[in-house]
Amino acid sequence: MRTHERTTAGSRGSIAVLAARLTEAAVVLAGGDRRSVAAAVRDVADRGLAAAGAAATMALAHSLELLWGRGWLPADVAAVAPKRVRALLLDAIAHESARHAPAALHPLWRAQLADLGIPGREQAEFTDESLDLAVELLAALMVLPQLPRLVQPPGSATTTDPGPGGVDRRVLARVRALLAKAESTAYPDEAEALSAKAQELMARHAFERAVLDADHPHPPTAGARRLWLTGPYQTPRAQLVAAIAQANRCRSVFYAKLGCVAVVGHETDLEIVEVLTASLQLQATQALRHTPTPDRTRAFRHAFLTGYAHRIHTRLTTATTYATSGDTRLVPVLTTRQQAVDLKFATLFPHIRTHRPSISNTTGWTAGHTAATLADLTPPRPRIAG
Repeated sequence: MRTHERTTAGSRGSIAVLAARLTEAAVVLAGGDRRSVAAAVRDVADRGLAAAGAAATMALAHSLELLWGRGWLPADVAAVAPKRVRALLLDAIAHESARHAPAALHPLWRAQLADLGIPGREQAEFTDESLDLAVELLAALMVLPQLPRLVQPPGSATTTDPGPGGVDRRVLARVRALLAKAESTAYPDEAEALSAKAQELMARHAFERAVLDADHPHPPTAGARRLWLTGPYQTPRAQLVAAIAQANRCRSVFYAKLGCVAVVGHETDLEIVEVLTASLQLQATQALRHTPTPDRTRAFRHAFLTGYAHRIHTRLTTATTYATSGDTRLVPVLTTRQQAVDLKFATLFPHIRTHRPSISNTTGWTAGHTAATLADLTPPRPRIAG
């Protein structure tokens, strides 16, 4: 038994040396020097695919562990990693997360792993190409910046009751089904109608939950999410997210260099912001595509989306004010929630600069403003649970 333990320890030590070799190669690659990387990869590959695969897995697991400590979440890493290394990244996340019991993971962490298809994932066979991709992935991960910690990393989640929050799964399933239909249809009017129906369901549900949650023994708490933007014109797209967030009692911060928006709010409102963002980003893209104008310059498109976001902010804020008027039970509930959101926001982002959008194409602004005006966003007055 002692001989076996020494052999296993020795083997693990050899794997650690190879993992360090791969990490050193990734440092060189991250610095822009590719010439000496091939030699390092070849040295590791000469030890055999089994040893090389184990070394790559160890190096990637360590890199991910460091990222978790620097505020990154699984969905964040998956959003910024190059597409060609996505399969390898998901394998690495699956391996690293398997070290922790589900109870040691924050609910948001577990939800993101599920969305990425991590539970039950079968890892692909390791090849010579996988080794090159592993070094590329390591180089991409090690240059990612520090981010505010939205939730506790694996192993540090508490088991205390966090209080109520989140959209009812049945409601969320219906909303996502509507948005899936909106994304698949080729007809903007149909997509608009489906998106409006989705908002109607969410608006009604949000305020019913607000009254019901007021009876919970725990004080309200705020959470945070990061929403990753795709496609061009990310600044006006981020302004649309900010408009949706503010209308739903949340606050947001745009990371221009990373292409994401961090949103802080109550769990129910955060989920609503996520699904509304998917819906309205879709409507904005479709409205831009079908705008009858010969001006298709970059300035026009940027101004169109900026005008769209501005008008959506006005319309959603009006709809929110209308939905909450006339029921005094909501006032103390929403006030207490807003205080929790402001406190969480100040903790995560103590040094924030406000940026006001500018446009250089008034035709685009007017067209976007008009398109947002035509969208049917105002639901009927929601029924307040009593």
